Amino acid sequence: MPLFLVVALQNSGPAIDEAVASEFPDTSYQIEPGKWAVNADVPTSKAISNKLGIRETQSHIIVPIRGYTGRAKPDLWEWLSAQSAKVDA
Repeated sequence: MPLFLVVALQNSGPAIDEAVASEFPDTSYQIEPGKWAVNADVPTSKAISNKLGIRETQSHIIVPIRGYTGRAKPDLWEWLSAQSAKVDA
């Protein structure tokens, strides 16, 4: 399953938080409100947007995660590492 970053724009955070938590409860990590890392069973960003039901109603951006770097809580890095291992398997 590919990894994606889902980011709410404008005031769409609560709706996107609800959609991601509902649709990907076991394969998502909430970075902070309106920002999620998702290990999805769909091949494209557009397919995630459609699966979440937000494509036509909520302002957002979804991009594939091909690599990552930065500074964040350790559990985010652990989650990304574990999910990346699943993608590579």
